[in-house]
Amino acid sequence: RVANMSLLRSSCFVVMIFLLCQFATVDRVFAADGSKFAHSDSNARYLHQIPLYDVNNRRISPESTTPISIKNTCGRCHDYETISHGWHFNAFAEDSTDGRRGEPWIWTDARTGTQLPLSYRDWDHTFDPREIGIDAWLMTRQFGGRIPGGGLGTAPEPAKTDVQQAAGEDATPEEAWTRWSLTGSLEIDCLACHGVSGSYDMNARRAQVEAENFAWASTASLKLGSIKGEVSRIKDGSDPDDESTQSKLPVVSYDQNRFADDGTVFIDLIRVPQNNACYQCHSQRTVDANGIEARWLHDDDVHLQAGMDCVDCHRNGIDHHITRGFDAEVHPSGEDVVTLSCAGCHLGKSFVDEIAGMEHDPAEDIATESMAGRLGSPMPEHAGLPPVHFEKLSCTACHGGPLPRDEALGVMTSLAHVLGEKGHRTGSELPSMAMPVYQKGDDGRVYPHKVMWPAYWGTLSGETITPLNPDVVYDATRRALRVRKSFEEEVLSPKLSSKEMKELLGDDRYRAKEEEWTEEEAAKVAKAKQAAGEALFNEKVYGALAAVEEAFEIDQAVYVSAGFVYAAGNEEDTLVKLDIETNEAIDAAAWPMAHSVRPAGWSLGVKGCLECHSEAGRIFTSTVSAKGPGPDQGEPVTMASLQGIDEDQRLTWNQLFAGRKQFKVLIGSSITVLMMSLLVGVGLFAGRRRAKVTA
Repeated sequence: RVANMSLLRSSCFVVMIFLLCQFATVDRVFAADGSKFAHSDSNARYLHQIPLYDVNNRRISPESTTPISIKNTCGRCHDYETISHGWHFNAFAEDSTDGRRGEPWIWTDARTGTQLPLSYRDWDHTFDPREIGIDAWLMTRQFGGRIPGGGLGTAPEPAKTDVQQAAGEDATPEEAWTRWSLTGSLEIDCLACHGVSGSYDMNARRAQVEAENFAWASTASLKLGSIKGEVSRIKDGSDPDDESTQSKLPVVSYDQNRFADDGTVFIDLIRVPQNNACYQCHSQRTVDANGIEARWLHDDDVHLQAGMDCVDCHRNGIDHHITRGFDAEVHPSGEDVVTLSCAGCHLGKSFVDEIAGMEHDPAEDIATESMAGRLGSPMPEHAGLPPVHFEKLSCTACHGGPLPRDEALGVMTSLAHVLGEKGHRTGSELPSMAMPVYQKGDDGRVYPHKVMWPAYWGTLSGETITPLNPDVVYDATRRALRVRKSFEEEVLSPKLSSKEMKELLGDDRYRAKEEEWTEEEAAKVAKAKQAAGEALFNEKVYGALAAVEEAFEIDQAVYVSAGFVYAAGNEEDTLVKLDIETNEAIDAAAWPMAHSVRPAGWSLGVKGCLECHSEAGRIFTSTVSAKGPGPDQGEPVTMASLQGIDEDQRLTWNQLFAGRKQFKVLIGSSITVLMMSLLVGVGLFAGRRRAKVTA
C-alpha cells in the first residue's frame, strides 16, 4: 500500500509538472489580450534581430540560395492574415468596400498609345481588368513594382477538375501550371512601409518585378544579397519541375556580413512609417507649358512644414485600414474617424455632423462630440463667410492642391508615371493627367480633382465600346504600328527626311539646328510635321485596326483617345471619327485630391468675395481640355460647366457681387439716416407731449 501511495504521489507530481509546462507554454505563445501574435506594448522601438525563412518555411543561412518569405518571416510574430485585408492590399478583393474614388491603376503603353484606367472597385469611368481579359498575373507584372504585395500578387491555388475535386485529388501538372509556378507570389512586403528611410530600395523591387522575379523582390529590396537570373527569360510552357527549368530560376547569393553568429539578421524597421515610405507611391509633380515645374519653386504641404507626418492623419491599427481623411468616411473597424478629416480636425465633430444634417446625441461626451483643434490645429474663423459655402464646397476646394490658373495644370504621379526611377522626364509622358479640376464629388460638394481621358484599342458593338486586353493588343499591332518607343513621337511627329527639309528650308538652311530657325522656318517645319503625322496616323492605325480585328476575331475595332473614337474608313489608309454619345467608355476618369494643402493665407476667397465671384474667379473660369496620345484634343471646358452652373446665371451673380461693397455702404447709410430720422421724430413727438402736459 505504501508503494501504491508513493506511485500515486509520483504520478500526481508528473501531471502537475506537465500542466505547469503547458500553462507556461501557453503564456509564451499567447499575449495578454489572448492573441498569439507578439507585441511589446511600449512606445519604444523594438529591435528586430531575427531569423529569416523562405517560402517552404526553412530557415535561411548565409549559404542558402532561396529568397526570403516575408509571410513566413514576419508572420511568425505578426498577424499577416489580418494585415492582408487592409486598404493597400484589398483593392483586388471581390468582397472589399469600394470606398470613395481614388487614383485607378492606369495601364500605360507608349508604343500603342494606351492609357487605360483599371480598377477592381466599382468606380465611375474605370474598367474591371477581369472583364477585358487581364488576369491577376498580368496585373502583378504590370503594377507589381507599385503595390506593397499581397492580394493581387498572391499565386492562386492550382485549378482542379470536377472529378479531381470530388475525389480529393491534386490538380494534374498540366492543369496546375501557370506562370505563377515560376515567378512565385509577390507577398506583402512589410518593410516597404516599415523600413527605416534608406534601408529599402524600391527601385530594386521594381527591377525584380519587371524581370518577373516576384518571389525575389523583397530579398533584393532589403539588400540582403545579390540575385542572378530572370524568370522573364524562361519560355511559356516550360515544366517548372523539369531540371532544365529549375536551373534557370534565379539564385540568391546572401551577404555573409548581414548574418550574426547565431544566424539571425538585423532588420532596421520602425512601427510608424516615415514620410519617405509614403512618398515612394504618393509623390506628384505639376507640369505647365514649359515642362515639369521646378520643385524649389513650390512650398510643401502646410502640415508637413509644421512638422507633422503623413501618418498623423492617415492612421491605422493592425487591420491596416488606413484612414483616408474625408468627412463621410466610414471606417471598417467601426471607430469614429471624423476628427481625422480636415473639417473634423479643425472644426470638430459637431461641425461635420451639422453640415451632414446629423443630429447630436446629448448623452455623448462633449469632448468626443467636438474635439476641434486636434493635434493643435488652429480653429479657422472664416470671418464673413456665409454658411452656405460649407454646404456647396469641400475644405479642399479652397485649400487643396495648387492654386487654379487659367488652364488646369498637367500632373505626374508616382503610381501612374513611376516617379522615383532614374530618368529624364519632360512632363509629356503618358498618361496625360490634369489638375486641379473643380467638379462635384459624390456628396454634391465641389472638390478639386485629378482627371485623365482614356486611350485604348477596343471593340464597338452598337453604341457600346469595350476595351481589349492591352497586352494582346501590343502583340497584334506591333507590325502594323512599327513603333519602338513612343506612339506620339514616332507616328504623330515623325522626323522629316533631308529631302523634305531641303524642300522646306532650302539648300542653305536645311542643315541648320532647330534653335537657329527663324519663327517662319519653325512654323513651316511644324506644319509639315503635322501633315506628315496625320497621314502616318491614318495609315498605321488603319492597318492596326485590321490586325486587332483578326487577332480578337471581332467585327469592328476602334481606337479611343481624348473622347474621340477612330474607326477604319471605306478607303484604304483612311480613318473616320465616329459620333458616339458621351458615355463612361470615353469620358474622363476623375478622383478627388487634397494635397498639397495650402495655408489659410493662400486659400481661395481670402482676398474677398470677388476672388471667386467675378470674371477672374478661376474656380469657375479655369479650363481643362481632353488630352490623349491621338492627333485630336478636346475643346477647353470651364469649371463652371463641369459644376453644372449656368453661365448667364453666374454672370448675373457676379454683377451683384461687383457692387456688393457699394451696396453695403448704401444700405448702411440708409439705415443710419432712417434711424436718425426716427430719433428726431421721437424727439419732436416727445417735446410736443411735454408742451401739452405743461399747458
